[in-house]
Amino acid sequence: MQRTLSLEQSAPLGAVLRYFLTTPVCAMLAAALLLWQGAPALLSRWSPATLALTHLLTLGTLGMSMAGALIQLLLVVAGVALPRARMLAPGVHALLAGGTAALCCAFLITQPWLFRLALVLLLPGFAWLVGALTVALWQMPPPGALPMTATVRLALGSLVLTVCLGALLACAFAWPGAATPLPLVLVTDLHALWGVFGWAGLLLVGVSFQVVPMFQVTPLYHKRLAQVLGVAIFLLLVLWSVSAAALRARLAWIDTLAGALVLGAYAVFTLATLRLLARRKRPQADAMTLFWRLAMASMLACAALWVLPSQLAGDGRTLAMGVLMLVGFLYSTINGMLYKIVPFLVWRELQERAADGQRAPAIKTLITDSAAQRQFWLHAAALALLLAACWWPAQLARPAAGAMFASAGALLLNLALALRRAYSAMAASVSRTALGGNSVVR
Repeated sequence: MQRTLSLEQSAPLGAVLRYFLTTPVCAMLAAALLLWQGAPALLSRWSPATLALTHLLTLGTLGMSMAGALIQLLLVVAGVALPRARMLAPGVHALLAGGTAALCCAFLITQPWLFRLALVLLLPGFAWLVGALTVALWQMPPPGALPMTATVRLALGSLVLTVCLGALLACAFAWPGAATPLPLVLVTDLHALWGVFGWAGLLLVGVSFQVVPMFQVTPLYHKRLAQVLGVAIFLLLVLWSVSAAALRARLAWIDTLAGALVLGAYAVFTLATLRLLARRKRPQADAMTLFWRLAMASMLACAALWVLPSQLAGDGRTLAMGVLMLVGFLYSTINGMLYKIVPFLVWRELQERAADGQRAPAIKTLITDSAAQRQFWLHAAALALLLAACWWPAQLARPAAGAMFASAGALLLNLALALRRAYSAMAASVSRTALGGNSVVR
């Protein structure tokens, strides 16, 4: 694996920044929905409010950031070229944003035409994204990037399955009464399985092989782990899917075993990541380190809940596992990486635009670590309240929503301030250059 970057391949700042700014906006919308609905949004996975909330988090908060990160990282880290990247980024963003809004509204007010609109927007958006990424990943990456790109390919395959299953479900709502080839409950379970543990989870694992050593200044992941972990998770997901579809009614223990093996594979990745973070060359933990430690702890807690007997875990276990995976494991890592990726992209833009003799401000001055750490504690409080609300929704659903809204708002503010500081520095640089030119004329 490598730590070097192909900066000449970097996408334009505006192309990917729109994805990263959408992430906290969708998190704020999800928090506002929970604040509006209260306990009913956490009582059942089948309620309209719960479905809208889940898709705001998965398609909006997580999906946007993952799409933006892929567009950027494949160019910079893997050194591959995306076809028509300048059209791809805004086009896919518009389709996915519009489709996500239509789908969430469709769940809330149960209008078939909104489900049809969501299909019209989301299917072309995902097809465009997956097609462009597939063409890019068909190219031979640098040898050091092979573990990452191999796992990302599996993540893209999981995304295709997730989208197809989701489209099947949306069609059932868009055209009520139409026959479906599979039971909707089974399709829903497989859709969630491949979306969370396949697409999002595998992408996180693959990207981690590069960004953890690069941004956290740690040793590299063990070579054998990086080569086999993604394939192992993908094959275990296939086993889990087959057991759920064909054997759940007759051999329930196979379904349980497959789930335990998938969570065990993620636990191996988690422990390996925590070990690397403990061996950082920088003694003091920054905000990204805190976010990633929280994410790894959430993954281990999710695995612990899985093996806990249902009598002890109570009725909130399934929902709590979802919170731990979506908000604790996936969103925490994304939140932490945004504090590295966005300032770096902004700093690089300033470097390219700086006049001769001018230097861009240091990356650390765009978003201070103290501000990022304050937002981390807001995020940790929101996660704790969301977990507790899984068992006591009537008392804690709205306090959890308020904490989540405050955390996402703080993230958006920090990113916006980074842009403001960047543009201020750029304007000051232009002014100094103009004054220097006038003095030479005189």
